[in-house]
Amino acid sequence: MANFAQIYFIPSAGIGALLLAVLALSDLAAAVTGLVASVAASGVAIAMRLPHAQRHTGLFGYNGALTGIAFGALWQLDAMFAAWMAVCVALTVMATAALVRRGLPTLTGPFVGVMALTWAMLPWLELVPRIGSNACDVGSPGFVFCSVGQVVFVAPLVLGLLTWYLLALWNARATVWALASGGVVWGIFVVVASSWPSLAAQAGGVGINAFLAALGLGVFARRPTMRLTGAALAAVICVILGGWLTPRGWPYFTLPFNLAVWIVLAVTARARPDRRADDA
Repeated sequence: MANFAQIYFIPSAGIGALLLAVLALSDLAAAVTGLVASVAASGVAIAMRLPHAQRHTGLFGYNGALTGIAFGALWQLDAMFAAWMAVCVALTVMATAALVRRGLPTLTGPFVGVMALTWAMLPWLELVPRIGSNACDVGSPGFVFCSVGQVVFVAPLVLGLLTWYLLALWNARATVWALASGGVVWGIFVVVASSWPSLAAQAGGVGINAFLAALGLGVFARRPTMRLTGAALAAVICVILGGWLTPRGWPYFTLPFNLAVWIVLAVTARARPDRRADDA
């Protein structure tokens, strides 16, 4: 269960179980495929004889769990779905292990990689899209809380708020700073979007990636100003990537979050990049 919590940088099986329950309330299919993918990722990590301590905290399995959630949220289950998801989950574990061995922050890079590969393979995979998708209301202040849940494809505001509460139970300081940074970015985005309506299409991506960037930089012990900078940078990257990829039908998922955090960590390098602060 720690695989689910580690998506939000939390090495706790208990919090992971609660997050899975929230996901099940929002989208049972995504919760089931996420759980199956999580178990599969753990199995691959065991088969690869990866360190037990890191497996126990979900380090090698959270990208696989997130991949399973995304598959369940986006496509209908069939034989090709199951086979390709298994391949992608295994790839995330191998990619994570390679990055960890080199002392690099994994973030959700492996997840983004396999989702990009999946999108490129869609004409051959013939995955069947699910009808309808959950989204957040960008015009409401509740959008910030909703975006917290959207990281794992949980959309209703009340469940997004519950997700944020669970994160705060583990690390209130980092979570509050991340929410504050996301709120500032949301406010700026709304003002700019009022004069640039085409930006509205990037609202969901901005909310998710800005929050994750601020949360991640907090866990990596960066100052609040750097967390806000990372959130703003993630938002800018969303707009840039969205302008290029959206017309082509390609989502960028959490790539802006990864790029923003990697950039800020590189610029502000003061400690080993794989070290996470316990008191952020």
